[in-house]
Amino acid sequence: MSNPQSDQLHATSAQWTAVWALLLAAFITLLDVTVVNLAVPSIAGDLQATDVQSQWILLAYLVPLASLLLPLGRFGDALGRRRLFLFGVAGFAFGGLAAGTSQNINVLIAARVLQGVGAATMMPQVLALTQVILPPEQRRRAVGYFGMVSALGAVAGPIIGGAILTIDLFGLGWRGVFLLVIPPCLLSSLIVVSFLSSDDSAPSKRIDAWNGLLLALAVTGFVFAAAQGWGMGWPIWIMAMPPASVLVLAYVVYTQRNGVSDKVGPLLPPALLTSAPFLLRASMILLIFSGIASVPFLLAIALQAGPQLSPGAVATALVAHPIFAVAGAAVAGRWNSANPWTLPGSGSVLTCGGIVLIAIAFTQAGDDITTLALLIPLALVGFGMGLSNVALMSGALAQVPNDVAGAASGMLQTAQQIGITLSIAIVGGIYFANSSGDTGDVASAALLFPGAIFAMASLLCGLGAIFHNTKET
Repeated sequence: MSNPQSDQLHATSAQWTAVWALLLAAFITLLDVTVVNLAVPSIAGDLQATDVQSQWILLAYLVPLASLLLPLGRFGDALGRRRLFLFGVAGFAFGGLAAGTSQNINVLIAARVLQGVGAATMMPQVLALTQVILPPEQRRRAVGYFGMVSALGAVAGPIIGGAILTIDLFGLGWRGVFLLVIPPCLLSSLIVVSFLSSDDSAPSKRIDAWNGLLLALAVTGFVFAAAQGWGMGWPIWIMAMPPASVLVLAYVVYTQRNGVSDKVGPLLPPALLTSAPFLLRASMILLIFSGIASVPFLLAIALQAGPQLSPGAVATALVAHPIFAVAGAAVAGRWNSANPWTLPGSGSVLTCGGIVLIAIAFTQAGDDITTLALLIPLALVGFGMGLSNVALMSGALAQVPNDVAGAASGMLQTAQQIGITLSIAIVGGIYFANSSGDTGDVASAALLFPGAIFAMASLLCGLGAIFHNTKET
């Protein structure tokens, strides 16, 4: 078996096999964020779920995923990344089995929570293990591949979910959406066990579990408020959750920067908290994901409500998005630009342009909008997002040493998941608050938010590029 701490100049085929097994698990985990979207109406009808319970089919996965990614990334640095990866895969797969065989909505929601915890345990270890498996000159390529599968997983959910519902293999219906995760999880686990050596001995310092719990609670409060506020009319107790979460987060950051104890390893390593380039890129990742996640989500809803397309037809309409996202990620993974803000800026401009074209298409065609009208706009959105995501991820990870790679990976993926939840919550709230109007007009209005997000990202990347060139000269 290969040693993750490889000092070889060139990665072996065994090491790349292990990397692709890790990426397979990452793809399935990210796919599960959105693959359920088109199945929610069928699940609600079959299990007699209320509107609130229907929302929690999605939120029960997103909330633990977003809140636990960062602390469990650091726990992987301390407890063993391979070990936590395998535990996470097992929990995620078992949750999929429980959800796919559940006979009532409460069991299904509990199974989704288990999936979220398993995904949060597994995901930070993927990039962290990749960073130490491969020699330095091949890591950017691996991050590019991670960007490809994360972009594909994040946007392909409605397409794959629609295909599963249309084919209805073995008469499973919506249950197939959950059961599909089991075979790839088993395959990934077997390869990792076979090709990666066991973790090293236990670390000399204890884990900062208390601040890990506080951090998880802070993120949970923020994500819960963003996701539920619109539907519950923003009562005072929900409005209080975001500022309370910010205060708790500020306390955690303060304790981490000032040291917890000589015997306790920091949850947020000072190397990350004091790295302005890393924090800037992490913030940009949160920004762009708060724009992009709502686009396929909104289209999956609007195309069924207005033109009344079937799930399979919606999947066909959205197919350009993931294909071009993979292409953009592949380009970013292999193209080293002299200015680190060139690719993120170019990607943001393309994505913004694509969103504007989608909004125009809805305004002009309304319920008569066609799949062909969305082809070029979705291609621009996908390619642009692929460029931006990989460039920012690889640039951020290049700023950190290997011993905190798990924490860095957890921070970046936490930013992604918070952005995804915010995007879906805000745009979903805008859409459903005006759903009695013309579908085309409502969709166009809802798209103003992601369009504005990517316009802002384009501006910030442009300023970053100018500053970089000024500093170089």
